[in-house]
Order: sequence, then structure tokens, then C-alpha cells
Amino acid sequence: MSIAERIKAARRSAGMNQRELGAAVGVSATAISKYERGEVVPGSGTLIRLSEALDVNIDFFFRQITVHLSAPQYRCHRPLTKKEEHIIHAKVTDWLERYLEIEMISGIRADLDLPPREECRASGMEEVEAVASRLREAWDLGLDPIENVMDVLEQHGIKVGTIEAPDSFDALTFYHDERTPVIAVNTAMSGDRQRYNCAHELGHLLLQVEHPLDEEAAAHRFAGAFLVPREMVWKELGKKRHAIDLRELYLLKHKYGMSMKAWVRRALDLGVITGVTAKGLDARLNQVKAGKEEPAKAVRHETPTYMHLLILRAMNEKKITQSRARELFGGDLPGIAAGAE
Repeated sequence: MSIAERIKAARRSAGMNQRELGAAVGVSATAISKYERGEVVPGSGTLIRLSEALDVNIDFFFRQITVHLSAPQYRCHRPLTKKEEHIIHAKVTDWLERYLEIEMISGIRADLDLPPREECRASGMEEVEAVASRLREAWDLGLDPIENVMDVLEQHGIKVGTIEAPDSFDALTFYHDERTPVIAVNTAMSGDRQRYNCAHELGHLLLQVEHPLDEEAAAHRFAGAFLVPREMVWKELGKKRHAIDLRELYLLKHKYGMSMKAWVRRALDLGVITGVTAKGLDARLNQVKAGKEEPAKAVRHETPTYMHLLILRAMNEKKITQSRARELFGGDLPGIAAGAE
């Protein structure tokens, strides 16, 4: 990616138009347009002002690694505007470039460990359940709650990152270099929604859905089965229930990191409750919801740690400086105070 392309990408990430950026830098909108078309290369002083206005490190304009989002698949509550798409694309691109750079510096990369495509074919929900069950077994997850879904995915070669984005955006999935799956998740969501979205996108990556099964419905079923296996649903709720208290669902939500609404859906899918009971529970949940979030304490946000650990390792092995570590991380590393080298 050229300097011109990087100026444009950074401007879009900042949600600014050319006139706004020109005013912040002290040049005309026409000058910004020429920079972005590559007709004029900004001098060092202008680049410094651009980096300050766009809140990026000046090294961003000279970064050698380039990422292109190939056929990204969105998970959103509503269609995104073009401006929102540009912001999300730019943020994801910047994060993944930094990720790939620290992998190159450290010489470490997690191998992709996904089951063969033929083992992920599904034409019915029972086959979807089986795919989720086999994956948990292959990844040695057992039946217990998964502590950090993002870390599990990263341990098996799927790159996962979190970005600040509009509330309507949940997640984005695509392939880097046509081989490596990448999932970007909104930091603004509660932890249970982040976990479910990761599991849902994992379902889309794995499942080879065949007629007459609906792909989206299959991904939902996979997400529930991956987060809470059938055996644990029966253990926690029993195989047949005429009624369930919201307090039960609240406790299970925090035990397994899966929302109360998703628990209702899971219980319905497995025949633990009837459609009438599920509808009643959904209605009660809607009555006590605060906006998009469920009542009472939220599940804590998840953070992927793989990239963070690579940066710390490279810094402690003197492969990068502390300021370079902050640049690669995208800010101060948690637990590390900003300061001199």
C-alpha cells in the first residue's frame, strides 16, 4: 500500500472528509485529494501533521505489510452506511497489518487447525450438533465452559481482533491471503455477545451447509452447541421443563458466557422447552431489557491475548523497543506504563 493509499485509509478510519482533514493539517481539500491520488507526496512536516490529525503513528505511512479484505462477511443489526464500512475496513486493516508485522518480527505463527471440509457437511441440525461436538473434542475442550473463546480460536490459527465500531456492527469475517480466517469483533458489545458472535462466525467458516438447511440458522445452532454442548444443557436444565425462571438463565449466562436469550433458544432447539414456553421467556426478557443489553450484571468483555503476548515477548527479547511495542499494539500495553525506553 502506497503512502497515498495509507493517507486515504487513515482518513476514512478517522471518519473525516478531505475538507475536514485539510483544515486540521493546514492545507486545502485539493491538496489532500492530490496526496490521496499520489499526484503529490507530502513533505515530512506535513506527514507529521497528518499523523497527528489522524491519530496514527508516522510509521503507519511507511509500513511494508499490506492487507486487503477479501469478500468480508458482516454480522450487523442493520445495513452499514458506506462511511461506516470505510471506518470498519480501515480499522480492521490497520489492526491486521500490525498483527502480521509482529508475527514476522517474532518468527512465530499459530498453525491453522480446522477439521477437513468433508467432516463439516450438514444438511440437518443434528449434523450441525455433531460438527460442533467433534470440534470441541478435536480441540480438547471437553464439556466445561470455555474461559476465553477468542483465545481458543487464536490457539488454532484463526486471527481474532477487537475494534471500536458503530453499535450496529457485531462482527466481520474474511480470509487473509485466501488461507487464514480472520474475525473482527466490536469492542462495544457485552462479553456474551462477543463470545456468541465469535462462535457464530466460526460456524460460518466451518459448516458446509447443504440443501435444505439454511446457512444462517445452521450457524446459530452451531454457536449454541459450541458454547454449551447438549449434555451440559441437559445437566443444567434437565431434558424436559414446563417453566424456567429468569434467575436460572441469569446464573447460566454467567457460568457459560452465553446470553439468556441464547439459552432460551438452545433449550428450545433441544426440546427442553416448547415454543410457547420460549415465547413467554422472550417476552419477559424484552420487558426487563435495558436497550440491547439483558438485565443485571453483564458478562465481562473478552480480549484476545495472542498478539499482546507476541509483542511482549519480542520486547523482552530486545527485538523491538517499548515505543515500537506500543505502536504495534495500537496504544499503551495493559500493565505497561508509557515512558522512556
